[in-house]
Amino acid sequence: MASFTQLPSGNWRVQVRRKNRYVAETFRRRKDGEEWALDMERNIDRSGSPKPRAVVKARTFGDIIDLHVQDMHEVGRPHRRSKAAVLEALKESLGSEDLLFHDLRHEGTSRLFEAGLSIEKVASARRHFRGDQVS
Repeated sequence: MASFTQLPSGNWRVQVRRKNRYVAETFRRRKDGEEWALDMERNIDRSGSPKPRAVVKARTFGDIIDLHVQDMHEVGRPHRRSKAAVLEALKESLGSEDLLFHDLRHEGTSRLFEAGLSIEKVASARRHFRGDQVS
């Protein structure tokens, strides 16, 4: 819930406290403050952070590891040493590999076949209606 306080200057101080998060901003118009407060509350409810989530184009596995570490710090849960060491080792060995979603789909399909699933089951898992659509 946001609180609104009119300052002696005529500006409005808007404070949002939600899920142990606190953000505040000052606005000339109360209406602007109300819109901002609603955005902050939505961001906190969605991601646990008052900052809006930026769309990031991850190109490598290292980029994904960096995003994960950053997200954990934003929500106040940084990794302990052992997990941080594992992530760093993964980043060193896989960090420069290009990452394409299409490649991951094919890898997943191959693993399903290697596990012995029938073509019908793989088609169902991949949400294809016919087996000849599975590649």
